[in-house]
Amino acid sequence: MKLLTPRALVVTVFAAVALVVPSAPAAAAGLTVTGRHAVLGDTAASVVLVGRYTCGPYPGGAPDRGVIDLEIRQTVGGVEARAIGYLEPAVCDGVPQPYAAELSAVVGAFARGTGWWSASGYVEGAGGMQNVHVPPTRIRIR
Repeated sequence: MKLLTPRALVVTVFAAVALVVPSAPAAAAGLTVTGRHAVLGDTAASVVLVGRYTCGPYPGGAPDRGVIDLEIRQTVGGVEARAIGYLEPAVCDGVPQPYAAELSAVVGAFARGTGWWSASGYVEGAGGMQNVHVPPTRIRIR
């Protein structure tokens, strides 16, 4: 419950600013995505990225469209493995949403250990467009 209180305060402040300053964007919270950890899939050719995303808030709590492209890279035995996948945000109400996205290898095979994940994407709706970019960030593959 403590995590929601500061967020609710931020949303309230942004809403008040939007009322006072008409040119302020309606979607104040923005698009964010985190990767908490990754899990090997059924084969070494896939990895499941687990994390949270936040977007909006949009009227009705959902964007009209949007996608976040995800990538994981890992060097295994001197060979770089690379997997790609995507996430389509469905709930954009300013509250963090959990996700688990399967990424399929385009080259190489994965193993337990350290890897690097990155993301890039957007959501768009009545509240405007929101973008996100996460540069390569270390992650543990379990």
